[in-house]
Order: sequence, then C-alpha cells, then structure tokens
Amino acid sequence: MEMNIEQLTFTTSLIQKYHKMAQQFGQQHLTAAKSAQVYENTLAVLAVNYYCQCLGIPTQLTASDSWNPVMQSLLDIADLQLGNGGKIECLPVQVEADCVEVPPEALSERIGYIAVEINPSRTQARLLGFAEKISSNPFPLSQFQGLECFIDCLHSKPSTQRIHLSQWLHHCWDARWKRVEELLEVPQLELALQFRTTQTAVKGGKLLDLNSTGDSVALLVGIKPTNPPEMDIWVEVYPIGEQTHLPRDLQVMVLDSSQVSVMQAQARSTKNIQLNFSGEPGDQFSIKLELGDVSVTEAFII
Repeated sequence: MEMNIEQLTFTTSLIQKYHKMAQQFGQQHLTAAKSAQVYENTLAVLAVNYYCQCLGIPTQLTASDSWNPVMQSLLDIADLQLGNGGKIECLPVQVEADCVEVPPEALSERIGYIAVEINPSRTQARLLGFAEKISSNPFPLSQFQGLECFIDCLHSKPSTQRIHLSQWLHHCWDARWKRVEELLEVPQLELALQFRTTQTAVKGGKLLDLNSTGDSVALLVGIKPTNPPEMDIWVEVYPIGEQTHLPRDLQVMVLDSSQVSVMQAQARSTKNIQLNFSGEPGDQFSIKLELGDVSVTEAFII
C-alpha cells in the first residue's frame, strides 16, 4: 500500500483473492467482452473498498449493484455502496490514459466518482483521484481532484437510508425489512395475505405504527424483473391485529425522486390498498403513509 500526500492518491496490490472473485463474476457471463468488463469493474470496486476500509469508511459491498450478476449482465457498472446510503462509481482506467469514459448508467445516483488505474499485469491498482460531478464525457483525468476531496464529500453529504430493492432478488435483505414468509407468522396476517414469492418475484414488508391508539398496518413492497432492464414494482398496505379494514382516511402515496406524489390512494371502508408501477435499476422513489398528523416515509432505489 502506498499513499501520495501531495495530491492524495492511493496504491494497493490486487491480491489473489480479488482476482478469484473477479474471475467468478466474469465466468457467469456469455461473451468475452462482458466477462472482461465485469473482471475490470470488480477489481476497481475491490480496490476502492479496501481504501475505504483503511480509512474506516463503512461500505456495503454485497449490496452494490456491481455485486449482482443480473445487474452486471444488464449494465456497465462498478458502483460501491457506502454505509451512509450513498454510492460511488469506481472507474477503471488504463495506464497513461488521459480521460475516462463514464457509462450512461453511472451518470446519475452517484455522490461521486473515483478513477482507478489498473496496471497491465493487473497486480496493482492506483486510485488517481475523485470527482463529484461528471461535466463532460469522456471526462479528463486531469479534472479529478485528490482523494481528500472524497473524504470531504462524505462529510458534507447527509445520510440516506434507501432500501435497494434489486438486492431482494438475490436474498440480500436490510435488517429493517422482512421476507413475506416471516410476516405471515404475524397473527391476522396469514389469512389476509394469500400470496407467495416466485422464482422471478420477491416481496418484503414491515409493520408500521401510525399512532398511539393502535392503528398499525403492514406495508409490503414487491419487485419482479419483466423486460430487462424494466422491473415491475407493487405496493400493498394491509390492516393487522384485530382490524379487518384499514384506518379510515389513511393516505398512501408513491413519491418520485423529487418527493412529488405520482400515485396515491385513500382508505375509506377499505380492506387493503394496492399500487403498481414500473421502473429501471437506479430509479428512486418513496412510499409515504399519512394518517391525521402522523406521517411515515420509506425510501427505495430499484
């Protein structure tokens, strides 16, 4: 490991463990070009992940889209999910390159970009610098700043807690959500929720207390791949406990990434509420439940 203090960079060895993981991912894809792309992306992500570990920056490596074989096949991604909910793109570049081409799918939903120079023998990776925004494509490496700017950026970004729905398809669950099979063990839910997940669809949920008088509901969210990269998303709200109907005047809204309501429904004499829509990997949305002066919002990214 080597650090350059003047313009902060970071050099680390690409150990055998990294190559083994990159090879395992690469072999899951049909074409040589896709396999090579995934191999390089994986090495870049592992190098940045190690750098974060050295600095004590929490990461969620397995929650990254780059760690999802389905996302690898659909997109050119080298993202690393950070513990604060943000995401950085780890851009592999060749030695002596003067610019880097940023894939279209990586131009949004990122708090920044780290250029990772991988030597021809793939024995070392050098983190060249950090860019918070990509203003042109290809983007000149000369416009990347020192890695200290990455650290400054982390300190300035608010923490987010978005649930990554695509990870549910690969059995990666946030601790705050449960698989539907677990929720079916809750009294009064077994009869209400007559569904099971399938090989191509998965559904999770959580119980929400809406006020101190015992009005509680089960919020369920499902995801199913349809026409890649499109995903079907559905939202369901059910009463729990001894209630057979949802609390009257309960409002359920789907908000876009700007927190604008794009779908909504209100309970009257309603047994459940269901909302359906579709999206693509990287799309963000929130689900907001309102009852009187109580409001609960859950944030998601596909």
